[in-house]
Amino acid sequence: MTGEVRCRLVDGDARPLAHRVVVGERRGDDGGPIGHWTTGEDGEFVVEADGGVEVDDVSFTVRNPARGGTEEAVRDRRRPEEGETALRLTVNARRVTLHGGVEHRGMNDAACTAAGPVKSHRFHTQFPELDPYDPDEELLRTLGGTDGKADAPMMESADDPVGEADTPAGYGIFGQFVDHDITFDPTSDIDRRNDPAALRNFRTPALDLDSLYRTNAEAAPFLYDHETDERKLLTGEAGAPDDGGVSGLPGTDLQRNEQGTALIGDPRNDENVVVSQLMLAFVNFHNRVVDHLLGPGSWLVEDDESVLEAAQRLVRWHYQWVVRHDFLPRVCDRYVLTDIEENGRRHFLPPGRTPAIPVEFGGAAYRFGHSMIRHAFGVNDEVGEVPLFPTGPGDDPTLRGGRPVPSDLVVDWSRLLDTGDGDYQRGRKIEPRLAPALFDLPIAGDSSLAVRNLRRGTALGLASGQDVAERMGHDPIRNEAFGEDSAIMETLRAHGRGADPQSPLWYYVLAEAEHQQDGERLGAVGSRIVAETLIGLLAADETAYPNAAPDGWEPSLPQPTATEGYTLADITAFASEAAPDGLVIDAIDAGPGSDVGETDSGDSVDESVTLRNAAAERIEVAGYAIDFGGQRDDLPDATLDPDETLTVHVGDGSDAPGHHYLGRSGPALDDEGDVVTVYDSDGERTTRRRYVG
Repeated sequence: MTGEVRCRLVDGDARPLAHRVVVGERRGDDGGPIGHWTTGEDGEFVVEADGGVEVDDVSFTVRNPARGGTEEAVRDRRRPEEGETALRLTVNARRVTLHGGVEHRGMNDAACTAAGPVKSHRFHTQFPELDPYDPDEELLRTLGGTDGKADAPMMESADDPVGEADTPAGYGIFGQFVDHDITFDPTSDIDRRNDPAALRNFRTPALDLDSLYRTNAEAAPFLYDHETDERKLLTGEAGAPDDGGVSGLPGTDLQRNEQGTALIGDPRNDENVVVSQLMLAFVNFHNRVVDHLLGPGSWLVEDDESVLEAAQRLVRWHYQWVVRHDFLPRVCDRYVLTDIEENGRRHFLPPGRTPAIPVEFGGAAYRFGHSMIRHAFGVNDEVGEVPLFPTGPGDDPTLRGGRPVPSDLVVDWSRLLDTGDGDYQRGRKIEPRLAPALFDLPIAGDSSLAVRNLRRGTALGLASGQDVAERMGHDPIRNEAFGEDSAIMETLRAHGRGADPQSPLWYYVLAEAEHQQDGERLGAVGSRIVAETLIGLLAADETAYPNAAPDGWEPSLPQPTATEGYTLADITAFASEAAPDGLVIDAIDAGPGSDVGETDSGDSVDESVTLRNAAAERIEVAGYAIDFGGQRDDLPDATLDPDETLTVHVGDGSDAPGHHYLGRSGPALDDEGDVVTVYDSDGERTTRRRYVG
């Protein structure tokens, strides 16, 4: 083979595959490398080789850098009879549905089943009288950057990094999880103007966790455990790390088919490890609630409910409570929330309107969460910072999704959420600059999430941020007030429009947050759109806790963390205690001398861990072991009745009912972060909790 041979790489539907690495080798016993090439946007690559080797004598291997170099099998190769391409390769390409990669799914009114027409849930625009903001597409592409350009105005630079907010990093991922619960519509098209009233929402516009449960066990039997306990959802085990090692314990990954695809209610919840692990946390939370209802929480099951129905109700209500009383206060202006509480909703989902997702929310304001997403996350104490997506062929490990989660990347949620100790990884501030990872997504088409968001706003006919602000009764912030060095002003000057006072609604919401709240939370316009929409969805749902729960209802499940009020950290902590035998860590007491081994008065250290039997039956703890950050001791020969406790003291003392002493002379807990773990008589981990002094 001499000269150039033009080749094209496609998937089974003949769609071109960009950014793949194709490796060529000679066939036969004397096989050797010919070279390697990267496919372009049209899937083409040009083979240049010397030595007289014919193309038919070359074998090709295809690797996907976006999936850590995973090989994609070539299942067909042929020479097209027409066209300039000399060779076409077809591979089985696995696709991961990315947040922002498809639009919110809509349901067609014409869709019918044997039971009749499917109910439609429409999107709508709140301000149809406003003129659309319709700039040149090139202006949007300059503002949002393309193909990972390092100088994109909206890309965070190493020289001027976006600061960290007080909000824990896990809430940016939780916001994405909430979005997947209420909206999904791939029928709209970012390449043309869409009529918002014509879009259909495949998700029910309610905070009802249909992305977790779908509808019920009969409609989605693949989600439920029909062999062991059909009231529980199925989980899987994390796989061995990519560089070798052991697999994870049960309940450390989503259930998957033999090809590694997650079997869940919404495929977008497997786009990266962090969101898939949050999905798993809710699966485990449901299963833990079932255990609780079969034990000490049996009083929570109402007379006309099954245990499964009660578990689903309680999981939904606690999730809704977290959205309303934990998530919104962290991301919205507190004065706006108070005004909504006292005076009602002014613009979005007003009382009496059929619930529908405003495109000002779904197409702009709620996309504020993209700015909170970090380039890399510290998912546990072992691996450190791990990039969200690959940025090159050699990047490994990464938090790429669509595959079994390696056991070394299992998320410890006490690292990404505040469990009451204030020690957690922070999210990025809400500003009009995104993390670099979001400008080179492993996705077909525009790889910049910023460009996709900006183009989508135009396709939906959204008004400018300034026009929306004025329509809502706020003094609009002109672009120059955001700063002469702001991304919007830099872009407008580049296009000769430096005096333009308007900007896209999504950009305006981000810039307003920085301008009014120093990026800690949304500003006036963004807060009202987001808060009124989510609160309105709760108010319109007759099964949600504000309408269906008794007056004054508050979370009724155990609160495992020391947070003020019930938070997302309580859900993930309770989920991690998914121990069917019911032995849980009730409290960790570091004692007065935890950091030095003895108190100021010279007394020995008095660290302790209190275990509690949360089951309905007695537990024999003989054979169990407790591990303090790698130091393991056996538990005594004791029996715990339901709700009875056993306090394990690290220091000296005499055993007594409910108290056991290990007799150590020094502390066992490291104030920098130790994990206390309990193992059963078979050596299986049953529960754990992280301590930070």
